[in-house]
Order: sequence, then C-alpha cells, then structure tokens
Amino acid sequence: MKLLKKIPLKFNIYLLKELSSILFLSLGILTFILVLSRLGKIADLIINKGVGFKDIFALIAFSVPPYLTFTLPMAFLLSVIVVLGRLSTENEILVLKASGVNLRWLFAPIAFVGLIITIGGLFNTNVLLPHCSGLFRETLINVIKKGISVDDKEGVFNDSVPGVVIYINKVDTAKRALAGVVVSDDRDKTVKQTISASSGYVHIDPDTFDLYFMLHNGSLHRWEKATDTYRNVSFQDYTFTMNLSQMVPTGGVSRKLAYEMDRNELKKALAKTTNENDRYDLLLEIYKKISLPLSSLAFIILTVPLGVRRKVEGKFSGTLYSLLLFIFYYVLMAMTDSLGKNIHAPPYLITFLPNAVILAMGLYLVRSLNKEEHVTISQRLKYLWVYCLEKVK
Repeated sequence: MKLLKKIPLKFNIYLLKELSSILFLSLGILTFILVLSRLGKIADLIINKGVGFKDIFALIAFSVPPYLTFTLPMAFLLSVIVVLGRLSTENEILVLKASGVNLRWLFAPIAFVGLIITIGGLFNTNVLLPHCSGLFRETLINVIKKGISVDDKEGVFNDSVPGVVIYINKVDTAKRALAGVVVSDDRDKTVKQTISASSGYVHIDPDTFDLYFMLHNGSLHRWEKATDTYRNVSFQDYTFTMNLSQMVPTGGVSRKLAYEMDRNELKKALAKTTNENDRYDLLLEIYKKISLPLSSLAFIILTVPLGVRRKVEGKFSGTLYSLLLFIFYYVLMAMTDSLGKNIHAPPYLITFLPNAVILAMGLYLVRSLNKEEHVTISQRLKYLWVYCLEKVK
C-alpha cells in the first residue's frame, strides 16, 4: 500500500519550476541554432542591400515557426530527461522511493507540461506556421524592393543584381512609372545584351520572386559571343525578367512548400494533383500537422523511466540521450514515410507509427519504474552491442 502514496504538492511545484526553466532555455537555444542557417543571407541583406533592422527582425521572427515544429518536442524531451536525471543523480528519486512514493505520480506534472507543449505544437503547425509563412514572403518582397531599389533612385547605375546594371533617368513614385531606362545584362557569359526604353515600370511576383521590367518604346542590342553575331531589335513593348530567389534567404525555394501550407491549402493542392507520389506526400503532410505535435505526448511515457534510471552516468548524458532519441524518432519517421510510399500504406497509419513505437518503448520501461536497478542505461547499451558483435561472429 506504500506504493500508492502520492508525491507531495511542494515537490510537484518544484519539479514544474525546474522543467520550465530548462524547457525555455533549451527551446531558445535549439531554435536559435536552427535559425542560424538563414542568418548568412539575412546579414548580406543588411550589409550589402541596406535593409533596415525592422525588416530583418520581422524576417527572423517569421522564420521561427517552421523550426518550432521540431524544437518544441525536442526541448520537452531534453528538459524532462535532464531534470529527472539530475534528481536521480542527487538521490532525490531514491528518497521518494524510500518514502513509499509511487514514481508513476511523476507523470502528473510532466503530462501537464507535455499537454501544453502539444497544444502549442498543434497551434504552431496548423495556424502559426502557415500564417507566418505568408508574412515572411510579403516581408521578403518588400526587402527585395528596398535592397534592389530600382524604382526609387534616379540617375544612378544600380548593380545590386549580380550580372545586371540598371540605370533609370526619371522615376514617378506616385504612378510608379520609369522613364529613360537602360539595362545591361551580362548574366550569360556567352551573350551580352543592352536594353534601352523610353518608359516602363517594375513588378515582382511574390510566388516566384521574378522581377519584371515592363518596357515600352525601346531597342535591344544583343551580341552572341560564340558566333560573333550582333543583333539590333526595336520594340514597342518588351518584358525583361530576372529571378531573385538566389538573392534572398528562402533556401533556393520560391514557392510555398507543403509543410508551410494550412490544411485548406493542402486539400486544394491535393485536388489539383494527379501524380500519385505528390498526392501521397500531401496526405502525409496533412496528418503530420497532428502527429508531430502529438509526439510530445508519446515522449511523456518514455522520458520518465529514462530520466529516473539515468543514475550517475554524467552531467551531459541526459542531453546525449535526448539527442539520440530525437534522431531515432526522425529517422524512424523518414523510414516509415519511405516504406509507406513503397507498400502504399494508409498515410494516417504511417504518420502515427513513430509515435506508436515511442509509446510502446515507454510502456515497456514503465513496468519496472519503481524497481531499484543497479545497471545503467549506458551499460545496457554496451551489453547489447557486445551481444550483437558475438552473434555476428
């Protein structure tokens, strides 16, 4: 009957405080590390394009939600294993056992935190991420316009676009009309062309990041170096196009990706697609918007026994276990996605299978949660490795 004793309320509050501090710290660090991948091109926008810090801050803020999809469950996993591991190392877990406390009551405060993380993850993947994705592209369009500045500077040779020099004699900012436009295009090493026009205007496609010069009443001078051919063409209307996706921090992808869409957008894309592989990928994304946030609930069952059993394996073993477990989860997710495509398994089954595996592992370890064992997890892994090597020989 002693094992039915509950954990004191003060200990639960203490545990929640410890979890919260480690959770916010790890969430901030992990998210910052992932956002660093975009800071290179963003820094280029500041230094070379003269973009203001307000726009740069907006770009960084709007790029955070895609990473929160991964860092929320990872930070929760890390915080639980680290906090419980520290309590186990300092023998606080042993004191609870000696006091006749059922360690399964540890699930109560941890499940409370896990439920909050899950709700936050669901909100992020289904609402925040799609919304911020649109805002990111809108801000990016404004950043491109400010960085290139082809429609607000007069009498200046603008070489912001690599391989292209643009000169505009007059600019009507109210009508957004250009007069006296000259464009020198050296992007193709085998062709050199110069375009001049009496008037025109500029347009940027927000989906493809194509910059269009709609030019009127001008001429095109083109020299093809390979054949040493010179051409001169007069035109009444001419459209000069440049793609700017390589100049901005979009990862080389200009159109909205599947994971950035909300459920309605995914369903619309699904209705338009006839390719079976594309349809399957879209269905996976629809269900992943639920399964990925729910991974935190599956981690609850596994992290408690892992944290309690960590014993005296070192201060950083909790971080190592968290990273390995997180990598295992996403490798498992990638494997099940590939397997599902090959055997044409139902997408909802494939997306929730990694959560089911994590849950099964946790339920297996929970059975002996209140037992005192002297074999550490690293020793178990070592025994398993030696056993596998002997079988191979």
